[in-house]
Amino acid sequence: MKISHILLAIFFLPAVSFAQSPIISSLEAKGIKVTVLDDESLSKIKGTARITGHPYPSVKQGLKTYNIRLKRFGNEHDYRSYYSVGSEWNPHKNHKYIENGKEYLAAGDRWLADKSDAPGGNWNASNAVEVDHHYQALSDNGTPLNFGWRETSWNRPISTFSW
Repeated sequence: MKISHILLAIFFLPAVSFAQSPIISSLEAKGIKVTVLDDESLSKIKGTARITGHPYPSVKQGLKTYNIRLKRFGNEHDYRSYYSVGSEWNPHKNHKYIENGKEYLAAGDRWLADKSDAPGGNWNASNAVEVDHHYQALSDNGTPLNFGWRETSWNRPISTFSW
């Protein structure tokens, strides 16, 4: 009896592996066109999102870096679980941003978080990881264009720059 169950499973396993997800089937049943992407296509498009119609970063010239630290018992995906250690602004920093092979001049904000539990609560650049950046595209003469980019790993609203 056990052998027959195993043989049935082996026989139907290839058919199950090609089954469509219920979400895709449901969307197609409602007449919504769905494009299924392979892993290579997904890896090319995931990551930074190009944004339009949102608030500008806190600076429109140079690069402002916020140094933040995770609270002792905080959730690393919640911006309220961090406290500010300081910030620095370099108005002359020419930041280049590359999107689809095209290089843009950009200005904006980035957040570096020290998530270590080091005693004393001192911010350490060697422990810091970027948790967010919000850049504004600039024209060749430095005026803001109508789009920017943002990549984040926490829930900070786009218009929040301080705690």
